[in-house]
Amino acid sequence: MRKSVVVLVMLIGFGFASNLSAAESPAEASNVTWTFFSVVDKPTAEELASASEGEFGKEAACLYDQLENLCVKRVPVVPGDPTTRIVFKKGDIYNAVRRIGKGLEKSVKKGQMTEAEAQEKMLRVLNVAISAFYSEDSQSFEKALRAGKKDPQKLLAVFDRVSLEK
Repeated sequence: MRKSVVVLVMLIGFGFASNLSAAESPAEASNVTWTFFSVVDKPTAEELASASEGEFGKEAACLYDQLENLCVKRVPVVPGDPTTRIVFKKGDIYNAVRRIGKGLEKSVKKGQMTEAEAQEKMLRVLNVAISAFYSEDSQSFEKALRAGKKDPQKLLAVFDRVSLEK
């Protein structure tokens, strides 16, 4: 009985592996572009006044807080118990933004780019991330982020292939 289950699992695994489409190959995946509707407005003066000065400026800090409020939720483990757990919605997007932010900080410290360039790139990444969060068809975008999740430059390249429509 066990051998037949193992063989069946192996056959199913090979079946799924052989059905990979050509569009999922890394070469063609790098040519994919995405279009999201821009849902981000400039932060108001009140929001800017209450925001702390972040590494990339107050506007980026406001947008990052907005993204964090969307993606990170604290929910009680058991009703009535004060312990909570953290639940991520679209965690690939949130983690990619964090990784890109750290990579841009390192680039500025090494002198590879100016603070203004890093701030501009981070604002674009945050705008794309918030717009992708609200998009219903962001699965392929999230999959591309997952593929390059360790390299901030690859993640930035994925965000650069997104166009935002008003």
